Amino acid sequence: MLKYSSYQSIYEQPSFRRPVERRLHMSAFLKSRLSKIAVLLLILSITCTGMVQAFAASADGPETVVPAEYVVVMPGDTLWEIAVAHKPQGQDTRVYIQKLMRTNEMRTSSIQAGDTLMLPGK
Repeated sequence: MLKYSSYQSIYEQPSFRRPVERRLHMSAFLKSRLSKIAVLLLILSITCTGMVQAFAASADGPETVVPAEYVVVMPGDTLWEIAVAHKPQGQDTRVYIQKLMRTNEMRTSSIQAGDTLMLPGK
């Protein structure tokens, strides 16, 4: 005898579809999409915070600017004497001379009376 006797009985077989797995797959898809959105929002908020801090820091800039100091070289002055007289306490004189030369775009350490030297910032 035939196992299936009617057209209807063929479609009453148990389905091989797994709706539970499909729901899990959709759930994983939604979780991955939500996690991507969360990461994007996190990066966006960090970037915006950095930009706000950068603009806030630049607003404080003009108030903290120290005016440049200048020295007019007198007859008999040397770069070493000027550096010793104006360097910050505890700083090596040789390092200060290098800063002084860089600030004034000097290639050599020779100076002449009447030259004006800008002192480097502290």
